[in-house]
Amino acid sequence: MAAGPRDGLDEESLQELRSRATRLLLKEDWEGYAAVCSRIVHGAAATDRRVLCSALAHRADARARLGDRPGALADCDAALAADPTHPAALLAKGALLRGLGRYAHAADCFRAALPAGASGADEVREMLEQCRRLEAQARSGAVDLSEWVLAGFSGKCPDLAEYVGPVEVRRSAHGGRGVFAVKGVEAGATLMISKAGATGRGVIPDAADSDEKMVVWKDFVDKVLDAAEKCPRTASLIYALSTGEEQEDELAVPDMAVFKPESEDLRDGVPEAGIGTREALDVDRVMKVLDVNCLTEDAPSANLLGNSGIVNCGVGLWILPSFLNHSCHPNARRTHVGDHAVVHASRDIKAGEEVTFPYFDVLTPVGKRREAARAWGFECRCDRCRFEAEDAVLRQELVRSENELFNGGADMGALVVRLEDKMRKSMVKERRKAFVRASFWSAYSSLFDNGRLMRKWGRMVPGEAVVAESVAGAVGGSESVLRAMLRGSNDGNGCGNRLEVEDKVVRIGRATYGKVVKRQAMRALFRLTLDGDNSKSL
Repeated sequence: MAAGPRDGLDEESLQELRSRATRLLLKEDWEGYAAVCSRIVHGAAATDRRVLCSALAHRADARARLGDRPGALADCDAALAADPTHPAALLAKGALLRGLGRYAHAADCFRAALPAGASGADEVREMLEQCRRLEAQARSGAVDLSEWVLAGFSGKCPDLAEYVGPVEVRRSAHGGRGVFAVKGVEAGATLMISKAGATGRGVIPDAADSDEKMVVWKDFVDKVLDAAEKCPRTASLIYALSTGEEQEDELAVPDMAVFKPESEDLRDGVPEAGIGTREALDVDRVMKVLDVNCLTEDAPSANLLGNSGIVNCGVGLWILPSFLNHSCHPNARRTHVGDHAVVHASRDIKAGEEVTFPYFDVLTPVGKRREAARAWGFECRCDRCRFEAEDAVLRQELVRSENELFNGGADMGALVVRLEDKMRKSMVKERRKAFVRASFWSAYSSLFDNGRLMRKWGRMVPGEAVVAESVAGAVGGSESVLRAMLRGSNDGNGCGNRLEVEDKVVRIGRATYGKVVKRQAMRALFRLTLDGDNSKSL
């Protein structure tokens, strides 16, 4: 490269800036690194295309690490406008597009970078293959975590693609908006895969340690505001969520296209005002959105895979799943894998049916559930709640049993036998029996876990596997119900022959975890459910 003036940047100055950039790179000072790259870009803009493209590609990488994806893409495009075959710019743009879920376009970039990147060709081919796999997943929603599960969740968490299945946001019959199935799906089918806009995680030594939780929450809020500040699409999606203060008819129903990452223009559909700086954001509105839309990874309707027992406090903002309403008779669950939430059907869902999952523990009586719903600011009017609160035959017995359950001292065996006897004499249908058993699941569990009570009352109640299968029909998947099904099926209890029993267990397993693993790996999840007791697994 010839020496000489370069718009105020001579060879000596260029070498000094490169040395400074190297030091900042080693320190991972991305703001400083981007600033130095900017000086090189400015100095090389008029005279040296090779230096200009290299500096733009490096600045793009720094901006991407800082969360400024629009700025990073602009740098890549500027470099490729000057040199369409520049390998560093192609690789940087491919990585950006892959992170944005534009896998086909990312693959094009990696493919174009291959001839010029012989030294790192194997790595580029690996990225190209990853994009092809993620593109197929983004179209089908098919996830297979079998190898990761069978390896005991060792190694890097698998990459997942965002996916929007056969669902759409509509007006809910119970008010506001909800997510509805546009065609029938079977239990276990993936409904959506959503990447968190931001997450906050931490280890809380004491569950009552509010100070530690506040640290996690503050860190999470800062990440959300930072993401909204730097990414117009993220800000637009956050603004589409409810603050909990609007009138139901004030909530617009968003086009499903906004939840898909294929948009070519990052600013598409985003108002100019309110984006770009922390001061320009409506921080008060964002905080209200977070207050009513955040999801926790340890929720009753969720499974957390691969945490290795380290993280015990996780909160995040998953946009599309936040539109799902609560029901005490839910039909969906979610599995958290890294920063992604995989939402699946926990029982068969009909076309046009609203997709719901529980916001709180629904394996409790209706009185407790109503208290929990009021704490969330709504009243649940699902078919299960209406039946348990209004049924003329069972209402008094349910109130009595709930009082005994929580006042202490009651014989759980006697309580369960009385409930079963009342339902039998009243000829309650199996579906409603499932509701009652789910509401008093803790009483049934106490009975099944206690050898003395089982010797006294066991012959007067259905077997553990039978009750577990019934409860699963009411609440979909649940690890505690699955655990009971596994234990009860090993005991026999008249729940069918070996193949029938295994089919029932797998069905509840699919309802609990979805179709994220094959049958062999599903058994590994069963072993985890049984706390590693291999002798009790199938």
